[in-house]
Amino acid sequence: MSVSSVRPPPSSFPSINTQNVTKGTVLHRTHGSSFRPAQFNPCMGQPTRFAPFQDSAGACVPTLYAATSREAAAFESIFHDIEPTAVFKTVRLDVIESRSVSRIAPKRDLLLAGLFAPDLKVWGISRGDLIETPKSTYGQTVLWAQAIHGARADVDGLLWTSRQCDPDRCVILFEDRVSEGDFQVHDSIEVGADADLLLEIRAFGLRAGITIIS
Repeated sequence: MSVSSVRPPPSSFPSINTQNVTKGTVLHRTHGSSFRPAQFNPCMGQPTRFAPFQDSAGACVPTLYAATSREAAAFESIFHDIEPTAVFKTVRLDVIESRSVSRIAPKRDLLLAGLFAPDLKVWGISRGDLIETPKSTYGQTVLWAQAIHGARADVDGLLWTSRQCDPDRCVILFEDRVSEGDFQVHDSIEVGADADLLLEIRAFGLRAGITIIS
């Protein structure tokens, strides 16, 4: 799919369907160990599907990605860029050992815009148009996050089915609506300091034919 095939969001949304992630729901993160478990990314690093973007005043909105399982969090981060058609699917051990695995839970209900098939159909698009597009389209897909953020001041973020590890779900949260203090941290483990955790992540990768190499 080319970049031009991702059409821009409507100038005004006719409707935005929402779902709640309820207080106490455990969310999983796989993040750089230099970040705290519930720390938002201050618009640093490589572009992603829905971040970074600017608000209506031109300020960049920090975001936090999480998933509903540890496996999905791994596939949406350390295994994210491995193409299914790659002959050799590998990840370096030092990349994995530089990360931490955390569990956090919101202290209040979160209101999220749903990006599931029926919700996307309202806008005349499909998963293939927005969720399953390649990295080359991120400059266009991020415009949808920006438009939803601007259209609904009460929406805390987005919710969708993981492209990398279905049927688990992913969320992205907006720091101007949700703060680090809105989360309880259950635990945070550095992968390089926990042999059992490394074995678990290795098993996740092997499920997809991905090998961890030194």
